[in-house]
Amino acid sequence: MFNTSEMANLSNQDLLLFLSVLVIAMITLFLFKKLLRVSLPYFFIGLVGLIFGLIVGSLVANPLAKLPGNFGRWLPLIANAFVTVSIIDLFIAQTKPIANFFNRISDRLADDRQIQADHCQKIVMDTSVLIDGRIEAIIRTGFINKRIVIPQFVLNELQNIADSKDEIKRARGRKGLDILDNLQHSGRVKIEILDELTLSRESVDSRLVKIAKNLNAPILTVDYNLNKVAKIQNIEVLNINELAQNLKPVLVPGEEVTVKIIQEGKDPGQGVGYLNDGTMIVVEDGLKFMGQEIKCEVVRIFQTVAGKMIFVQIKKTRKRN
Repeated sequence: MFNTSEMANLSNQDLLLFLSVLVIAMITLFLFKKLLRVSLPYFFIGLVGLIFGLIVGSLVANPLAKLPGNFGRWLPLIANAFVTVSIIDLFIAQTKPIANFFNRISDRLADDRQIQADHCQKIVMDTSVLIDGRIEAIIRTGFINKRIVIPQFVLNELQNIADSKDEIKRARGRKGLDILDNLQHSGRVKIEILDELTLSRESVDSRLVKIAKNLNAPILTVDYNLNKVAKIQNIEVLNINELAQNLKPVLVPGEEVTVKIIQEGKDPGQGVGYLNDGTMIVVEDGLKFMGQEIKCEVVRIFQTVAGKMIFVQIKKTRKRN
């Protein structure tokens, strides 16, 4: 059994500890009530508020601890608890605006990434590609599945060609418009008409290069000059002529090939034939076999701007009819 003095000493020594535990219990109950029923952002913000509140509460409580008597003993605890709970409540109240702020930043970054991705998925098409016509077959095979961007001035240029008084130009322009219409309704690629109607004295090629730079997209063309200008300015170029050249069968000297002589060559006695892909075959002493198919042997191959020229000789086992 404790006597009266011991009870008094115990009460004086442990009352502060008891009240401290009580304050901690109240804060804990408050946190459970506020935080455990909400989502993770609220819990996280509330936890930050608790830490910040304890720090600020301690700073407020320190001067109060210097007060005489019971004031210096109880007021720091009360002030600490009040400040901590108030700051926690303030932080939790600001959770939604803070979350919205970070969500807006996240959405903006996502939009920027999407814009960059969209730019990377675009191809700027030149007028020459529509007139050429092979793009329709290429898209049909699935080799191009990106969004095709056609500036309005390209469409205008194509329309002007289709309205030309020259019969050949008019036919080419109408062919290009038909191909564009077929591509739009094929569903294989998305066609985007870029409404770029600014008056400019620059050439169509220069404006195409600027648009390709702005979109960070390659240019699809068969125009030799546009191909050179774009590459000089470090713009990727998809040239259908280069694609066709690279897809042609590779012949090597000594290989046998069958050629039908259809015309006279540049030099005397030469005959000229063509492979199925359009590659020119020059047959030495082949003129005398005009209209006939003969077996030849590849001698040398020349690569020119227009394509490959293959020179062959008639196999010695061949006899003239």
